[in-house]
Amino acid sequence: MSFFLNSERSRLKQLGFAAFLLIFALFDYAEAQSGRRTTKSQPASNTTQTPTPAADSPGPEESTKALPGGLQQKVRLLVARQPTSRHSLAEDQILASFIKRLNQYENVEATSVGDLKEGRAGERAKAETEAFVILLQFDIDSFQSGTLILNSQDLQIEYSVLVPRTAKKQTKGKVYFQGIGGGRMRKGDWPNGTPIRITPDAAGIEAADGLYFWLKLAATMKATQ
Repeated sequence: MSFFLNSERSRLKQLGFAAFLLIFALFDYAEAQSGRRTTKSQPASNTTQTPTPAADSPGPEESTKALPGGLQQKVRLLVARQPTSRHSLAEDQILASFIKRLNQYENVEATSVGDLKEGRAGERAKAETEAFVILLQFDIDSFQSGTLILNSQDLQIEYSVLVPRTAKKQTKGKVYFQGIGGGRMRKGDWPNGTPIRITPDAAGIEAADGLYFWLKLAATMKATQ
């Protein structure tokens, strides 16, 4: 009797092992079939497509007027500079940034007329019939918080607006330029005081924006009269 039981158990074990092998083979076959699912390769093209530029993308000349403003009529500005005796590189950078920023506004045309002292700038304004003369004066900022800074590289930039024919000074504004690593960092109290900028470009932009604010205000007041 035990012989038949042992024989039956052996046969069941063999059948179970065979079933396991069959399931494993089917699983392996399914994996192999899924690995063969590849996309068809597209034929190579010999032609190179050139991307079409967008119709609304501005060209180099169009992007110069980036700041829409409120001036309805065109304003011409003649920018004169009164440099320091040192005539540092930062002064050139601030002047260039100042003029560039003004020209980014709509209906504003700003050009440099070179280095002029205040008296000569007034004479130039009296000789003009329409254009404003903008005097950009640079001074070395050597006295800060009650301390004298020797060989200071910091600057005070003051801009004035001289009207044509009379050279009357209409408005003025001031910006401090204090480079990183200066002798003594000036404490800013903007908007109640003079703005402080630590790069030449930012100082020029700040002065230009202040001047443009006055131009816009003057144009609005003139329109309401």
